[in-house]
Amino acid sequence: MKRLLNFCENVLTYAAVSSVFIIMLLTTADAMGRYLFNRPITGAFDITTNYLIVASVFLGMTAAYRNGGFIRVTFLADHLPRLLKLIVNHLVQLVSMLYCAFLVFASFKHAIRALAIGTKLSAIQMIPQGPAYFLVPVGLSLASLMMLIDLAKVRKGKSTLFQQESPTT
Repeated sequence: MKRLLNFCENVLTYAAVSSVFIIMLLTTADAMGRYLFNRPITGAFDITTNYLIVASVFLGMTAAYRNGGFIRVTFLADHLPRLLKLIVNHLVQLVSMLYCAFLVFASFKHAIRALAIGTKLSAIQMIPQGPAYFLVPVGLSLASLMMLIDLAKVRKGKSTLFQQESPTT
């Protein structure tokens, strides 16, 4: 199971990194076309904002979670007694996982609705916008699964959500 999760995480991470690279190339080519040749790339902005940025953010979410990139405010929890801190950490992990799972459900429902409506990109009418919405629940579902697996690790202090300690004051 762990190997499958790592494989899925790697695939999503490479897809996210690739989308950032494509954003860089497409934006550079669009700017050069616009300012040097007075011919911008039609639909470059739509493809970047509706597909590539969504892919880079939500497909890269698992890598951000795995590397401790989620923002935490710990100034209160750091000063709690050990048992209370453990309870708070369990609650934070559980609420984070449930919230992420709720977002999976809501974003999947939204993606189905967008696909059914048949919305197209504004500049390129032949490209549907609906498939881009499915990138959100894909990234969120793997992040939710990772949080669920890490729930058992909270007690040992090995949860990825609490990986990096806050600086001491």
